[in-house]
Amino acid sequence: MSRIDTLPRRGLLGGAAALVAGSARAQAPGMTIAVYAGSSSAMWRDQVAAPFSAQSGIRTEIFESALPASSIAQSRGRPQFDAAVVANYSAPGLAERNLLEELTVEDIPAIRQVPEQYWTRNAAGKIIGMPVYFSFYGIAYNSELVRAADFASWNDLLDPKWKGKLSMSRASFVAAYDLTLYSKLAGGTDANIDPGIPSIRRLASNVLSVYTSMSSLQSQLSRGEVVAAPFYSTQVGMMKRSGVRNVDIVIPREGAMNLSYMLVIPKGARNMASAKRLLNSILEPAYQTAFAQEALSFPMNPTVDLPADVQAVLGGTTQEMMARNYSPDWWVVGSALPQRTRMIEELLQSSR
Repeated sequence: MSRIDTLPRRGLLGGAAALVAGSARAQAPGMTIAVYAGSSSAMWRDQVAAPFSAQSGIRTEIFESALPASSIAQSRGRPQFDAAVVANYSAPGLAERNLLEELTVEDIPAIRQVPEQYWTRNAAGKIIGMPVYFSFYGIAYNSELVRAADFASWNDLLDPKWKGKLSMSRASFVAAYDLTLYSKLAGGTDANIDPGIPSIRRLASNVLSVYTSMSSLQSQLSRGEVVAAPFYSTQVGMMKRSGVRNVDIVIPREGAMNLSYMLVIPKGARNMASAKRLLNSILEPAYQTAFAQEALSFPMNPTVDLPADVQAVLGGTTQEMMARNYSPDWWVVGSALPQRTRMIEELLQSSR
């Protein structure tokens, strides 16, 4: 009889359990990140998931979603993913429904590298995600038909001479961005948006159409169907990268609006430890530079030095854009978004 045959059964089971435990320690549980479907999913797969897997030993996969915030809402606390990319304005609604994990600086100490004005906290003061990158919201225009000087101020869009020559986004985005911005310009605050309502009414009266997708406005601008519209720096940058030469973007003298995105952990995520490790890693220069190169967004970590050619395309440094532009309190904006969206829908209907 061999020696193993003489071992007590309890010893065999204990040895097997030790082997399993050792194997589990050697291979960390896998993790999935929900990202926007389309071209950005390839960026997250190649520039984040693959290197993070290699660096951490955590098998990391990508879950494509038309709108990751909606996927979190639909999961109802049983998500198929462990982290998700969301626009800052959409996170408060999720947090108020208890669909996001609350975090502290001790959970994600790397957040100290981000200026605190970009942290999104809930009503209890808890952090609800890690800021990742930002773009700016300026005025895109057809450079063959108008000049940047025509839109030196945000209020230039309100001039009646542009009637039927502009475009604007649908109500939810106008409520989050345009209304917040025009309220600040008119002396209001993120909480008090009443001063901005007349400006939105005037803007709407100049609009030929409401664009429902990025590509539709890109086509309208490049073909000259509209001469200008509030739009995203990343989208204009991608148009230029693809060869479009007659569309540019200007930052008015009052400044643009910085639009930030963050990584959140949905409530019920199975691999919390891995997700927190990702959030702490995402501000490292390699990831931040990849976002700037691939998505033409600005690093949320202002200490990251970008290559000169990338900096030239972006049109400014991270520090310059943070200092020059306005960043709202997204908790205030996002918490009030449903009511503000309904109000804007009614305003747009009455302006037609």
